[in-house]
Amino acid sequence: MDFEIKQRNANDVVILDISGNLDSRSAPLLKVRLESLISFGHNKIVLNLSDVDFIDSTGVGSLIYGQKIVNPVVGGIHIIGLSQQNLNIFSVLNLTEVFSIMATEDVAVGSFHQDGSTIH
Repeated sequence: MDFEIKQRNANDVVILDISGNLDSRSAPLLKVRLESLISFGHNKIVLNLSDVDFIDSTGVGSLIYGQKIVNPVVGGIHIIGLSQQNLNIFSVLNLTEVFSIMATEDVAVGSFHQDGSTIH
């Protein structure tokens, strides 16, 4: 499966539907997209990784980079749709403490307007 990023909006929240492998070839594309969104003032971002089959260290690095540059006071990055395999990677790397991993898109979008909806 080729890497692809599709963008949707839910009011002031940007949702990126990502598909394919998040690896050394595709991670720079995600990094550039996140930089672009944040530079244009989009600080509420949901990453839907339900169609991501594989995440390597470079892919994880691009997610961490996005988390570092987003303004947590006005938003953040929430992740949904992690497969069990990818959730295990996040757990082993203690990234469940770094990212807000949400159960559903509705919960992720709604959590920008209220607290306490993570599943980690």
